[in-house]
Amino acid sequence: MNLLGALHKGKDALQGLVPFKVIQSRVYKRTFQRFASKIGLVYFGYVDQRNDEHSLIRGMTVSTKHRDNHYCIGSFEGYDITLVERVDTIHVPAKPPRTHRWIIMTLDLHHAVDLPHVFLGSHSHSDMFYEQFFTKYAHFSKIDLPEANLYSQQFLKRYALYTKADQALSAERLFSPSLANTIAEQFGSLTIEIYDGTIYLYAEYQQPSATLLEGMLTRGLWLARAIDGHSSSPEEPANS
Repeated sequence: MNLLGALHKGKDALQGLVPFKVIQSRVYKRTFQRFASKIGLVYFGYVDQRNDEHSLIRGMTVSTKHRDNHYCIGSFEGYDITLVERVDTIHVPAKPPRTHRWIIMTLDLHHAVDLPHVFLGSHSHSDMFYEQFFTKYAHFSKIDLPEANLYSQQFLKRYALYTKADQALSAERLFSPSLANTIAEQFGSLTIEIYDGTIYLYAEYQQPSATLLEGMLTRGLWLARAIDGHSSSPEEPANS
């Protein structure tokens, strides 16, 4: 074997030793970069919440120890958008810690006056997740929706709506049967938080892909427009 052939063989052998997590991280990076480039966002990669000057994505997943990877920011079709992969370890007394991973997309609403702070959570979230959630939002409780017969069984089986007691009526009005039923039909496993004039879309434990990110964008834009009142009867979000 000549020297060149030996070098190539050695390179191939070293590539075979690259840890899976390193390869996975590179694939994820390319996925976020391509999506950001496609819709005009700026890709920053890892951002340090303590030192960097980027706007911190808040919401229910924010903590003093989370890590934000693949941070992207920009605007699309009139909405300011941020996108990030967030990793955090949840600690609950008497239970082993568990690492959670979310892909989060936020859209800043145009007309956010007096909107309640709400979380549309999935029944599939773990008990540990909700223990942590209620530790952070101790004044939140599950809303018993009036006229539940107007909500689809798909929605009732998949989601629960949480907010403060004094914001329950506003939350019920915001997530009307029409809006809620469309979410159940079109949003898959995505969960939603509305906080401080911003929509947070969460994809938990999902690998980033063009299909997932484009779907989050499509559904996020539809929800933002519906809440902003761009149409009294908004069309359903197109499947991506």
